[in-house]
Amino acid sequence: MKYFCSQQQKVAAAIHAGQWPDGCDPALRSHVESCSTCSDVVLLAQAFRQSRSAALQQPQLPSPGILWWRAQLRRRNTDLERVMRPVAVAEKIAALFVTLAVVALIRWQHQEMAAWVSNIWGPLANFTQVPGLLLVGGMMLLIFGGFAVYLLKAKE
Repeated sequence: MKYFCSQQQKVAAAIHAGQWPDGCDPALRSHVESCSTCSDVVLLAQAFRQSRSAALQQPQLPSPGILWWRAQLRRRNTDLERVMRPVAVAEKIAALFVTLAVVALIRWQHQEMAAWVSNIWGPLANFTQVPGLLLVGGMMLLIFGGFAVYLLKAKE
């Protein structure tokens, strides 16, 4: 078995220059077909080229600095969410108590509120004839609508 061939350097130079197999001498091609050492060089070069092109097609990882920054940002956001969870629960409880207080106020002062609204709107709407449930529903819609807008803005 031959480990070194005199034509091996020429074959390697042709492969490196990108002339293999079409741009090289036909005598060199016929030599590679008969020489096992040179055919091994060609086989290895083709395998390395295929491996390199496959590696270039794979997605590249971002730099370690960016990965570290993203991990720190994710950890900070997780910690912030964990800390803000009791505050969010307290906000919901406070909103419930405010809503209950408004409902109680409307039920308690229904006649006075209806007279006040009637005085403001005058002839356009006579709220003294509107059932109390409709008035309470309208007030609740205003309150919950405002609260919903607040929550949507708070998430931004």
